[in-house]
Amino acid sequence: MSTQEARERLAEAQAALVRALAQGAPVPEGFDSKRVQETARSLISKRRRWVERSWPRLAAGLGDSFRPRFEAWARENPMELETSALADGRKFADALLATAEYPDSAREELFFFELRYLLSEHGLSERKGLTLKVLKVDRSRLLAARLPGGRVLQLRLPF
Repeated sequence: MSTQEARERLAEAQAALVRALAQGAPVPEGFDSKRVQETARSLISKRRRWVERSWPRLAAGLGDSFRPRFEAWARENPMELETSALADGRKFADALLATAEYPDSAREELFFFELRYLLSEHGLSERKGLTLKVLKVDRSRLLAARLPGGRVLQLRLPF
């Protein structure tokens, strides 16, 4: 076997291992299945803690159910190679919104995320230019503007 062939085989094995760890693909031949599955569970747990720190109101709003719900969602939604906790949390929020299970106590957190960021199929990016948003909170309205450069102004009106 040439050096080039050996490198190609190693690259294929590494790619298969990454898919097994991050995306739930079958464990490639030659690897200890139990250890790979334990490591995959550990990575989901790490991913949950990462999102929990980035989306604290969402985690608090779900309380004790955050952990099992996020981990179940994470198993069904494999981690992308270039992801962030903010993007992962936003995708999890989408799943909760789709089933009307997003906690009201975390609505402002989502509101300010949407004011600052844009999540698309190309990933997470900061919004550019002026962005205006309004959120109904109980018996008031929260008005916010993201100015060019990133500064955010907000005003709460009682009506």
